[in-house]
Amino acid sequence: MQRTAIPGFDGEIVWPDDPAYDSQRRVWNAMHDRRPALIACCSSVSDVVAAVRYGSGQGLPIAVRCGGHSMPGHSVCDDGIVIDLRAMNAISVDAAARRATIQGGALLGEVDRATQRHGLVVPAGVVSHTGVGGLTLGGGVGRLMRRFGLTIDSLLSAEVVTAAGDVVPASPDELPDLFWGLRGGGGNFGIVTQFEFELHELSEIVMLATFHPLGEAAAVLEHAAHVMSDQPPDALLWTSFMRRAPDLPWVPPGVVGELGIVSVIEWSGTVGEGHERLGQIRERLAPGPASLATVPFLAAQSAGDEIFAAGKLTYIKAGFADRLSGGLIEALIDTAAQIGSPFSQIEVLALGGAIGRVAPEATAFVHRDAAWLINVPATWESPSDSDAEIAWARATYARLAEHLDAGTYVNFMDGDEDASTDTAYGRTLERLQQVKAVYDPDNLFRLNQNIQPVAAASR
Repeated sequence: MQRTAIPGFDGEIVWPDDPAYDSQRRVWNAMHDRRPALIACCSSVSDVVAAVRYGSGQGLPIAVRCGGHSMPGHSVCDDGIVIDLRAMNAISVDAAARRATIQGGALLGEVDRATQRHGLVVPAGVVSHTGVGGLTLGGGVGRLMRRFGLTIDSLLSAEVVTAAGDVVPASPDELPDLFWGLRGGGGNFGIVTQFEFELHELSEIVMLATFHPLGEAAAVLEHAAHVMSDQPPDALLWTSFMRRAPDLPWVPPGVVGELGIVSVIEWSGTVGEGHERLGQIRERLAPGPASLATVPFLAAQSAGDEIFAAGKLTYIKAGFADRLSGGLIEALIDTAAQIGSPFSQIEVLALGGAIGRVAPEATAFVHRDAAWLINVPATWESPSDSDAEIAWARATYARLAEHLDAGTYVNFMDGDEDASTDTAYGRTLERLQQVKAVYDPDNLFRLNQNIQPVAAASR
């Protein structure tokens, strides 16, 4: 389209013939190579307002970008406008009140560094180059979720630019219906330019990492099921990754690449008790390669950055389970045996704890009673492997599906024909459609796990 000024916009506009265009349009998941008509790099809330009004007035598709980690590539679009928030990353911490005000373009690593100066945390994801906005709006799972809840459970308020270009507050006292929808409904209702979070005290965790060959995976998962089924402390988190052994300092070179199960068991309570409890688990598991250590929170949060670095291709499926049944464990092992890429894996994440103490209808994240989240991200480097890796992920999910509950996690959904808002939002979908009809009746913000406005949905 022809270069034109955006009325009221003071940030930088990147056009297709600009030298920075290719780097600015590139997103984390290299599966998505899209070419927007322009990229509006916002430096203020008024820039966001101007970009929304311009995109709406021109009839352009609107993509919103922070960290660019959207699995289906919703952070970028073809022939539309990308509203890029990355320059809006200011963070203010009130340590005495245990509050943080965070602009919508901030990354998790930036938030962690700011809050850890005071020994405080926002419970969020585990890859530091993830954007705060997308992760939060989808719910927000991470290493502290059993102790402090999902990221949305620490959200106190938000500032939102609506489809009409209005700037509105959302909190339990101001536009509570919008605030409810923001907590798990994804980016359907507007662009959040500022979040306010409650902070929690934490500066280090105890971590046990183990590797077992695939032939021992059943015993590992059975013990995980036992440990996490009997009202475990909220400070205890168990995550297992069925994958090829990664090249990490505690993994011997001769084991790297071997197909097996990597378990990361974490303790966010007192260090002494953590070493005692995780030491008992290590003794019971009797792993070969293993590491048990007290780890600074910042180090833990960036430990996966290289494994999940930008530039790889990723396709994902996910679902919830109420228990690790024998049938599910068997299916997990059978499908893990077919893993090809050194980066593909099946993740088995323990839920419960503080997550389940929030009523399912209190937020738009409805899957509060699930005990486990099963995530199947296929990840690879060469486009020539795409068909095989996507086929593996789909076949794996189909094999697991009979053992999973209804529903999936918004942030772990791809954008293909199997994705469904019914499975993502469950029994909250009708209410979400009503909220959507109030704040985005024409579905301007549709590049997301989209919720149709109730009027449109009834036609």
